[in-house]
Amino acid sequence: MSEVPTVEYELTPEDWEAVNAAHIFESPVYVEASKNTRIVGGLLFATLSAFCFLSGSATGGILFALAGPPFVYLVGPLMRKSQLASLRKMRRQGISNGLFGRHRIEVRADGLYHGTDAYETVIRWHAIDEVKQKDDHFFVYTGPNAFVPIPVTAFPDAERLRAFSDGFHERMATAGRVADVPSRTRIASEGGAA
Repeated sequence: MSEVPTVEYELTPEDWEAVNAAHIFESPVYVEASKNTRIVGGLLFATLSAFCFLSGSATGGILFALAGPPFVYLVGPLMRKSQLASLRKMRRQGISNGLFGRHRIEVRADGLYHGTDAYETVIRWHAIDEVKQKDDHFFVYTGPNAFVPIPVTAFPDAERLRAFSDGFHERMATAGRVADVPSRTRIASEGGAA
């Protein structure tokens, strides 16, 4: 097995906010909640409009009928803005000791090593569910909401990115996990360093 380069990068509070926003806005839970809010809100305004018309209040019916479409249109951006404000607040308050700062990722025989000055962990190969690229980060998922972000900028060039990706997927295959991982596309083919 070829040598896999170690990846080191700096995770700033702003980076943390950006990777969590990228994760949240593409998560099935958020997408479904946003869709359901638009549907329920639209139905509520339509029902209130109909009720007003049936009660003899044409003005109320027209107002609710006119207010429904803007609500349906604006609820998505408002939810997004609210979520971003929550992430910003969490970032300012601090998430956990040792989360920000220097990170080190190594591909090892027993799993993916992830360490900072404050903690070290090895994610066993069987625990990795999925690998995705969102914006300028690769996400190694160990569950629907648990992930390790690796910024594309951690790779100085395409050759280093390809070497890391090949080693990562080779270890996954050795562990028997490649067939199980939904996003089997090699990291290097998903984009990355130029």
